[in-house]
Amino acid sequence: MQKCPHPSGPIPTGVWVLNESRSKLLSPKAMTLWIIKNTQDELTWVAVETDPTRLTKVMSWAGRYGGVPQVVVGAGIEARLTSKANDGIRTEGNFPGSGPFVEMCTLVEGGRRMVCTGTVTTQDGVLTYLEDFDWFGESPHPAAMG
Repeated sequence: MQKCPHPSGPIPTGVWVLNESRSKLLSPKAMTLWIIKNTQDELTWVAVETDPTRLTKVMSWAGRYGGVPQVVVGAGIEARLTSKANDGIRTEGNFPGSGPFVEMCTLVEGGRRMVCTGTVTTQDGVLTYLEDFDWFGESPHPAAMG
């Protein structure tokens, strides 16, 4: 495992792996998140999730901080970033069939972990979750930042 650079700006690009034992999920899953691009203006990511039955889905999203909602391809969710890049990744949207959600991702342990806390407002009340990621390494294919 490579050492995550200590960021002085947005959460760094690279590969993050969900630590299932530290996470408190709404449904069990394994997940690898690849943050492809994260600048002061925009974020692009791809995630691969596998559930306990080994059903795997690939999702991707790209959008601007403070921009309009964009579709999470592969999940059917519309989400938008409502934070500034240096504050972490705050996302708002709506889970189809469940309700609106708010999620906030921040770095901890000097940038070696990223913790995302979220709430989903359902008909039956508010559900909370925590996704705890470990830094795995640099992006295997760095995005052109031009």
